[in-house]
Amino acid sequence: MKNSVKCNNCSTENPFYQLTCQNCKAYLRTKVPNIDFWHTTSKLFESPVKAAELLIHADHKNLLLTVIILAALKISLTAGILANAFSGGEGSLQTVFVTLSSLPITFIALMLGWSVVITLTLKLAGIKTRFKDNLVIYSYSFIPVIFTFIILTPVEYALFGQYWFSFNPTPFAIKYVPAIALSVIEGIFIFWSLFIAICATYAQSRSLFFSILIGILFLTVTVGIPFYSAFLLNNPV
Repeated sequence: MKNSVKCNNCSTENPFYQLTCQNCKAYLRTKVPNIDFWHTTSKLFESPVKAAELLIHADHKNLLLTVIILAALKISLTAGILANAFSGGEGSLQTVFVTLSSLPITFIALMLGWSVVITLTLKLAGIKTRFKDNLVIYSYSFIPVIFTFIILTPVEYALFGQYWFSFNPTPFAIKYVPAIALSVIEGIFIFWSLFIAICATYAQSRSLFFSILIGILFLTVTVGIPFYSAFLLNNPV
């Protein structure tokens, strides 16, 4: 794998994130001072690889903390809901409250750990990247999921009240068609986040197979571990 930029002035190979050549100090690209949130978000839907490149090149990773916190809340909420859904009809709002109070820290720790691991993995593969760049591209890959948190969650509560979260009784027994439709939309946006994570990895590695593998592993870790933790909280051994 190789992802570098050749200087037009002296032909020196530079890391992809580099602004100026390490050898002659000539500019390699246009300077990107900040992340333009709405422009970058639109790019995530139009051209995720280009969006990831903008995130990598941005000097200031603004709104990164906000994005991570919103993603942590949504993933924790979803983990609590799924734990209740698989509890055999014994779910409660308490599970959701517990997950929202404990799992966001777990999710944030997973994101930080993942960024360290992927930085070291790419270094072993001969690609020099930065921790902050990997953290921002994988955090922003959850933008579709965050949209469901902001837009769909109020709709779900309006239609089903506490039963969308407790699954006691299941929302499918209350309003089957809306419950199916909302579940499908939620699933589509999760897979959309997976696609963006794959594209983000490709922006760093330029290897399609590696990107698909890492993208799937990323979503499995960051979503699977919170769900498993919520399931254990709801069904203690």
